Amino acid sequence: FGGIMPELLGTFYLTLGAMLIAIPLGVLTAIYLTEYAREGAIVRFLRSCISTLAGVPSIVFGLFGLAFFINTLQVSRSKSVLAGSLTLALLILPTVIRAAEEAIRGVPRAYREAALALGAGTWRTVCTVVLPAALPGILTGIVISMGRAAGETAPIIFTAAVSVGVPLKLWEVFTHPTPALSWNIYNLCTEHEAVDEIRHVQYGMVFVLVALVLLLNLAAILLRARIAHKLKG
Repeated sequence: FGGIMPELLGTFYLTLGAMLIAIPLGVLTAIYLTEYAREGAIVRFLRSCISTLAGVPSIVFGLFGLAFFINTLQVSRSKSVLAGSLTLALLILPTVIRAAEEAIRGVPRAYREAALALGAGTWRTVCTVVLPAALPGILTGIVISMGRAAGETAPIIFTAAVSVGVPLKLWEVFTHPTPALSWNIYNLCTEHEAVDEIRHVQYGMVFVLVALVLLLNLAAILLRARIAHKLKG
């Protein structure tokens, strides 16, 4: 009953960390698959693996994050925001890759040919012509991934979330766990001794989580619309 600032801040840290990791990896992978890789058995196998990862249950990612990031790589001694963000990044990475790949494929080939004809190399063409034209589609995948990362519970159970805690400072995210809205909603609904007396708290936290996801999505949608308007202009 001391407020939900720690949970709100923890959810923000986990979502932001996951996006900072997944977006560069996802976009670079999509660029490689569409602009550099030659079609063949290996590329088809990689695409099949990406599609398979998109359907893996989130609890599996949570157990993998515990085994790999904490027990093997030891990015932190125990649960931490960093380990949770890495796990969430793996969870949303297939969505980012597929969305970016489709957006890049949707750019007309004439754009590439015009840039190459003017003397630009492949990488310069990708950075200055292809990516700006594909950015609205890439942002669509980012919006979807952002909402999923903010609302997931299973991946952070084993890697980042605790039931009670104080708001973390930015430099503490590498070593400390954090409360999170989704995890604390689950706790209050199932394990709290006064579960029937605090329904209003549960509903309030659910409302805040939904509102947070909507605000994040709205910000990304407005950014996408602004970029699309500039490209048309």
